[in-house]
Amino acid sequence: MKHSYLLIMVLAIVLMGCSGKENKKTTAEMVKNPISGKGVDESVKMPEITFIDENSDNSQFHDFGVLIQGETVVHTFKYKNTGNADLIIRSTSSTCGCTVPNYTKEPLAPGEVGKIDVSFSSSARKGRQHKAITVLTNAQPASNKLVIEANVVVPN
Repeated sequence: MKHSYLLIMVLAIVLMGCSGKENKKTTAEMVKNPISGKGVDESVKMPEITFIDENSDNSQFHDFGVLIQGETVVHTFKYKNTGNADLIIRSTSSTCGCTVPNYTKEPLAPGEVGKIDVSFSSSARKGRQHKAITVLTNAQPASNKLVIEANVVVPN
């Protein structure tokens, strides 16, 4: 009896998973990839994200230096669409709730500049802090990493 009940439950789950909903397929027109088995297709228009910072050699890194515990600081990462199609940031995420990214939501045309403001709260933190922010775009590579650091000291 137990086996029959189990078999009926498994069969019901399988049948519910095969509902008559329309199956949306990804077509070649939806995926823009200039790299194929034949090499690089220069005719495919692609966005390209380039981080820019006139004051630093590493435009994807910022060190806040020494912070007193409880301070909140913000750094703006600037980027430019150096490709030949609109650049879209799909999402950003950070390794910690103390680090909050806020980014340009509108598509960037080729040549335009956008920004990602990263806020870091040093509350309940102490010592050297290293936080990463992942930026997902429609460019290739799709994922880019920004890094912030700070040395948080506890006041006496």
